[in-house]
Amino acid sequence: MRRFISLVILVLLVAPVVAKTETLRLATLDWEPYAGRSLSGGGFTAQIVTEAFKRAGYDVQVEFVQGDTAVEGAKKGTYDGVFPEYHSPERSRDFLYTSFFSGSRLVFYRRSSSAVSYKTLHDLTPYKIGTVRGHIYTEEFDNATYLNKVEADSDEANIRNLAQGGLDLVVIDTLVARHLIRTRVPEAEGTLEAMEPPLIIHELSVILPRRNPASEKRAREFNKAFESMDRDGTVNAIMTRSGLAR
Repeated sequence: MRRFISLVILVLLVAPVVAKTETLRLATLDWEPYAGRSLSGGGFTAQIVTEAFKRAGYDVQVEFVQGDTAVEGAKKGTYDGVFPEYHSPERSRDFLYTSFFSGSRLVFYRRSSSAVSYKTLHDLTPYKIGTVRGHIYTEEFDNATYLNKVEADSDEANIRNLAQGGLDLVVIDTLVARHLIRTRVPEAEGTLEAMEPPLIIHELSVILPRRNPASEKRAREFNKAFESMDRDGTVNAIMTRSGLAR
């Protein structure tokens, strides 16, 4: 009996200590096809972000929220991070950015029958331009008070309004526009088109609150894990499954 107890104590002493996996609570928006609660795996950005943090040793809990709730919640410590997010000087004051894991091609959409064109934003002063409340576009566009911007609650509302003639232009991501037309506004198929050149091509990242001392370490770990995913083909596999092969 004494030998048995000694053996048990020895096993306990040499057994590896299994640390409890840390859970990250990340917020995102319904922004299909990038992210969406109705999409497989939450959308391709949710799949990429979740897999990268899992490789870094974290469990991930993704929550879909409305409007500014994600960013404001991260500022207050409710969330450990938010994705996918554009880079902006305003956000950089409160957040660290991971390396970018996707891109967003931001364009003006018009009706195919429209003759609207532009070289500079000043060329668009005569037109009603649909935007989404709370969205960041580009510093120049956001500060262009001379433009006639009409706010809506969603990209879908803007696409519908554009197709019906209530707007002249809409600022929107190309993948989002194509997805909405294909799945939500099929009556607009063939009647709307993107204008060139793009307003900007944004890099998309996870943002982590500066107030959290763990954020810098988490950003480094994410970056390293994402690099490995890109090298081993995991990112391409996720994009292909989502119908968005790179």
